[in-house]
Amino acid sequence: MAHLKELTSLNSGIGFWLQWMCVTICGFLLSLYWIEVGFRPDIRWFQGVMGGLIIGTAQWLVLRQRLPQAVWWIAATTLAWGLIGYSKLGALGWVVPQEMYSVTLRSLYGGLDGLKVGAILGAIQWFALRRHVSNSAWWIAVSAIAWALGLAIGWSSGAILRLKTGIFLGEVGGLGLGWGAIAAITGICLIPLLSLYPPKSLKTGGL
Repeated sequence: MAHLKELTSLNSGIGFWLQWMCVTICGFLLSLYWIEVGFRPDIRWFQGVMGGLIIGTAQWLVLRQRLPQAVWWIAATTLAWGLIGYSKLGALGWVVPQEMYSVTLRSLYGGLDGLKVGAILGAIQWFALRRHVSNSAWWIAVSAIAWALGLAIGWSSGAILRLKTGIFLGEVGGLGLGWGAIAAITGICLIPLLSLYPPKSLKTGGL
């Protein structure tokens, strides 16, 4: 009986992770309909708000199964990306480096900038988690690390793809890989944080 319960919990966790990966990546791809990937001066607060709203809404579709009042996740994610876009960082989820094709340098700057973006994003999203999730402060560290690794992967792979193909679309593909890495890391870490709430145990009215 205990073994069956552990197996069910494992399957539930894997299912959540796959859903989280899917909605996050799909959210990024959908955002490209309204946001054109570009350089830092061109991707600012408006693009950040649009992107944050789309990504936050996509992730809410999965979070609402486990997190009470998950609608606040949309507001937090939208606000966070708007503030990040307004800052000197720019909305880095849709930004690629200008005239920098060194994989080493891109990895370095991607890691440093990603750490800042992830910390800001995680800190604001924490407000949507803290009332219902124990040890929710860990989310700030998780977000910072995920974005440091993800943006480093995205920018470096974007340089490789662009140099190999000779077209800017390679940069977009690199960012897509970066978002995939971020979704994978954050999804894994969300499973234990949200373990208090089994899937579909919440009333749908809780949003």
